[in-house]
Amino acid sequence: MRISFNWLRRYISFDSTPEDAAQILTSLGLEVEKIEHLGKHLDGFVVGEIFSVEKHPNADKLTVCQVRVEEDSASLTQIVCGAPNVRTGQKVAVGLVGATVPRNQHDASGRPFVLTKVKLRGVESNGMICSEYELGVGDDAQGIMVLESNAVVGKTLAQHLGLDDVVLEIGVTPNRPDCLNHLGVARELSAAINGKLVFPDITAGKESSEKISQFLNVEIVNTADCPRYSAKTIFDVHVAPSPEWMQNLLKAVGVRPINNVVDATNFVMYELGQPLHAFDYQHISGKKIVVRTAANGERFTTLDGKEQKLSPNMLMICDSEKAIAIAGVMGGLNSEISEKTTSVVLESAYFSPLSIRRTSKQLGLSTDASQRFERGIDPNGTIHALNRASALIAELSGGKPLEEVIDNYPNKISSREILLRVSRVNQILGTHLSAEDIQKHLSSIDIHAEDIRTANSSSKTFRCTIPTFRPDLEQEIDLVEEVARLYGYNNIEDKMVSAIDFKSLHVSDATASDIARSWLEANGFHETISNSMIDSSSAELFSQHLVKILNPLSKEMSVMRPSLLPSMLQNVYFNQNHGTKDAHLFEIGRVYQHKSAENSSDVVHGFQEEERLGICLTGRKYARTWFNGDRLADIFDIKGIVESVLFKIPLDKIRFIYYDSSSPLTVQTIGIEINGTYSGYLGKVSSTLLQRFQIENDVYVAEINLSNVKKEERSFRQFSPRSKFPSVLRDLAFIIPKEAFVQELQSEIYKSSGNLLKQVTLFDVYEGKNLPENVKSVAFSLQFVPDEKTLTDSEIDAAIKKIVDALNRKFGAELRRV
Repeated sequence: MRISFNWLRRYISFDSTPEDAAQILTSLGLEVEKIEHLGKHLDGFVVGEIFSVEKHPNADKLTVCQVRVEEDSASLTQIVCGAPNVRTGQKVAVGLVGATVPRNQHDASGRPFVLTKVKLRGVESNGMICSEYELGVGDDAQGIMVLESNAVVGKTLAQHLGLDDVVLEIGVTPNRPDCLNHLGVARELSAAINGKLVFPDITAGKESSEKISQFLNVEIVNTADCPRYSAKTIFDVHVAPSPEWMQNLLKAVGVRPINNVVDATNFVMYELGQPLHAFDYQHISGKKIVVRTAANGERFTTLDGKEQKLSPNMLMICDSEKAIAIAGVMGGLNSEISEKTTSVVLESAYFSPLSIRRTSKQLGLSTDASQRFERGIDPNGTIHALNRASALIAELSGGKPLEEVIDNYPNKISSREILLRVSRVNQILGTHLSAEDIQKHLSSIDIHAEDIRTANSSSKTFRCTIPTFRPDLEQEIDLVEEVARLYGYNNIEDKMVSAIDFKSLHVSDATASDIARSWLEANGFHETISNSMIDSSSAELFSQHLVKILNPLSKEMSVMRPSLLPSMLQNVYFNQNHGTKDAHLFEIGRVYQHKSAENSSDVVHGFQEEERLGICLTGRKYARTWFNGDRLADIFDIKGIVESVLFKIPLDKIRFIYYDSSSPLTVQTIGIEINGTYSGYLGKVSSTLLQRFQIENDVYVAEINLSNVKKEERSFRQFSPRSKFPSVLRDLAFIIPKEAFVQELQSEIYKSSGNLLKQVTLFDVYEGKNLPENVKSVAFSLQFVPDEKTLTDSEIDAAIKKIVDALNRKFGAELRRV
């Protein structure tokens, strides 16, 4: 949102600099992302008047000009000029010595240069008379820029051109539609400096007392999407260019001036936040406005000259015969204001934010008006804005508005009331604010706080009436945040409080997703949150049973995701594209698939919804340090992470299924079985899929169905005292077939060893020299721990013999070394 500093000061007395205002607004949560001094490039340029023009003695194409550059001064400045259109008595743009000319028309790249005192063909020149091109305010480079005859000599050129303004580029968050206008920003600034807010004048002079029903009627067919529609008529309008002051303010915020009627509606939108639209009254058939939804397949040509194909859910503004505007988005060519317009109908309405956003997205048409409507404007500000615009149009065009206003308001939207406890504010913020201080802060942003403390209550409680221009304030905690930002985050003491809460949930009550999230965050993973809606071409790579959206906002959001993998790969691409090659990411979210057979456990028959955990590794496993080097993550890393997460939940009945996958999505794929149910996979993303998402490095992923992890099936471990007898370590190495899985060997070792064996650790895998083909050597470290007495060698040997015999029978394993 571009905010003009000159415009802002119409509503608040602020003597400090734009930089000070930017700092205050940022501290209030309205981050100023950029400060633009519009006339900065014209520093050192003034309005001058040519007193005399003489031919240069040594050059045919040059003239020597005597120029007056100071008001009420007889002194003249000599400037040599080569323009063919220079004349005595002209008001011109003069660059003084030391000024930087923005563009050099004699340089191929137009690089700027600094003016100095020079001699041109032997004649001294003390500045430059500039063209539009050289000043960067136009493209005419054939001659000097001649200013209006009433231009004031000595005035800075920036002031004369209306560029003596500073624009604050504010990043307004979606929950603050009240700050998408100058008055809203002025209100915030006023609250911070305890200033007085000055509201614009809405009086229109003398208005006609004729009944508006003689000239116009309004019917709202779709009251759900249009709870309020207000209108006013203005006659005897003379359409002409807007005055210079209005044009300068509109251009400062990026709006192109059109004419006095349209500019007045844009001005009020940027002033009060209420979008308005002006129709040519003569083009409204039946002198009636009808608010309805579009017919299926209906077509409509908007002001930009493009024909739009409409859907039945789109709200339209119509007359008795035809559509004349797409509600809240854009008007139509068939009722636009032109030079022939003499009568105007002004529209000021409140439309459903959801309806406008849906229409804007479907048409791919985003306007200043739609951006405000879809965030939620003030439903009770329509009349005020209508009268303000009417007064401006009457002033600028000589029009005569009717005093009476049409206001159809079938679904009244009232102010919300929220209870706010003073003790709660101080408890959350760690402050000692008095009730009077809190009341003052809220009052500064038009929130009325009424003390409703009862005689039996020791703590003050306010009943806060929320103005309808603040749809973001819904709960007590929202008001606490308002107090915090108005009091000043920097004024809140930074202190640490330590407490034990015996009422908190036990670990056993935590969900599997909570435990997984906590472990992954503690081990350096970053959680991502992605949209559940993706494009159909990506979704089809992961499933053929897609859940399609009937009325998608866009093609990129037409299908519910069947897997977390596309979201994770998009995040990897985003990080890679911004220079982050090493990414440890996870996401906990829901996936959706269509099912041909109904399942009574499904919320919606025929559709399956699952909560899944997605984990993603790419790049280096560890941060690059002198001792870690550049080891890249591999399949063993992702497998170890999955094991650790599932063990932490805790789950003991876990099995990894190793198989050759024919899936085009992953290679080195390993299935995950939980409590006897297939619950996910881990693997390396295939090169084909990496190319599809434009990812350069290898990516390892895991996707686990947390819906299978039921609370009653989770195991809770029993702990026993450590044995007081010494443990015994033995290492065993086996020659086994290359296709045999180590995990199956480990399971068999535990099964055949008896109760003495407590831990089996794989510490070596070898293939190659001194071994036959198609075999490998695996070595385990076995720890035996007795419970009742010290173990003897014979007892250890007997246990090892059982292990060796069992592995030989089941896998053909041969003992290599004991």
